[in-house]
Amino acid sequence: MLSTIKYENLRAEMGRRNISKMDICRITGMNRDTLSRKLSGKTKLYLDEACRIRNLVFPDVPIMELFKEDSDEPA
Repeated sequence: MLSTIKYENLRAEMGRRNISKMDICRITGMNRDTLSRKLSGKTKLYLDEACRIRNLVFPDVPIMELFKEDSDEPA
């Protein structure tokens, strides 16, 4: 379910490209439950994990854009 992803731009790119969490798991070798927890914000998503997702699945999208959070907006 895409709505459980806290990274709005990642969620949008997944929708545009018709890429599921399972697709990301298969491409990156990550466990489905682990990926779900990290993308929902329940556990930390580490830089190396974000880089692996970006490099293997969305190489044309800048990493800072892909994993931008609403709280990253200037006040």
